[in-house]
Amino acid sequence: MDRTEWRVYCIEDRDELASAIALYEKRKGVRPRYARVSEKAPAWLLALLEEADGLEIERASNLLSFDVWLTHEKKAQPQMSLFGEAG
Repeated sequence: MDRTEWRVYCIEDRDELASAIALYEKRKGVRPRYARVSEKAPAWLLALLEEADGLEIERASNLLSFDVWLTHEKKAQPQMSLFGEAG
């Protein structure tokens, strides 16, 4: 099964988010398309992510409050089976 590679950045202000996106682009050669952030993240961090152009935001319960996980890879979708469990 293909796994999505995520890179994590600790974001505490607007400049750090811009730096994280630029560093991601430098390391991977493409702009991130998806961001994963904690359900406990502060409102200002969510607002910054929503302002970032082209990012699809996902919330998760098992992340630290200021961590932002970025990837450009398409999310793997579970395979469906018409006749039972996928396997």
